[in-house]
Amino acid sequence: MKLKVKREISFIIIGIMLLLSITGLVIYSVNFLLKNTRGGLDQESLKAKEITRFNLEGLKKLGIVK
Repeated sequence: MKLKVKREISFIIIGIMLLLSITGLVIYSVNFLLKNTRGGLDQESLKAKEITRFNLEGLKKLGIVK
């Protein structure tokens, strides 16, 4: 009888721990997505970025590009 009670209590504790860890992971993931989405959709951040250009003449001199 005591073994059955201990098993049920350990099962409940493990279930609660799994539920809390999955809930924490979901909340962390949603916060991460919200932060990145705001940064990606911000119009001012898009204007502030400069376009990176390659020096194709320098690559031709080095023999990398034909």
